[in-house]
Amino acid sequence: MEKPQNPKRAELIALSNEAKELRGTMEEASETENEALFWASKTINYMLLNHMYNTDGATEFNTFKQWKEQGATVKKGSKAFLVWGQPIYKKNDEDKEEENPNDPEAEYKYFPLCYLFSDKQVITAEELSQEREQTKKETVSKAQEPTEKFFNSVKLDIVL
Repeated sequence: MEKPQNPKRAELIALSNEAKELRGTMEEASETENEALFWASKTINYMLLNHMYNTDGATEFNTFKQWKEQGATVKKGSKAFLVWGQPIYKKNDEDKEEENPNDPEAEYKYFPLCYLFSDKQVITAEELSQEREQTKKETVSKAQEPTEKFFNSVKLDIVL
């Protein structure tokens, strides 16, 4: 009995197939051998992150855990980019014989899903401390305003 396919996995398989087609098209359209080799060497994850997803110019991608280890916080509401993780284990010859070559998922069977967040979706530890410092300054400034206004509006003659 086969277990039902994860919808996220199905989505990533479809995107990966589109990325492969794009890579092949770019390779065929190359004018030089070096350009063709460049496109041929690009991984599916590279194609997904640089050509399929709208990453808004992001340059660094990490998992939630990796960002936490760096002291960064993922912004609320950020959606992760779905890519392929490292294979769980390599196929051996016996497994290859059992596989159905017409199964679209067979090629990705041993690859787990990986969820990445870009540098545009996080607040670094440095930015977080600057934000907190700015909030403190604004709070102190707002607290002093009513006191200053009161003393400026009331003219008292103090006699000692």
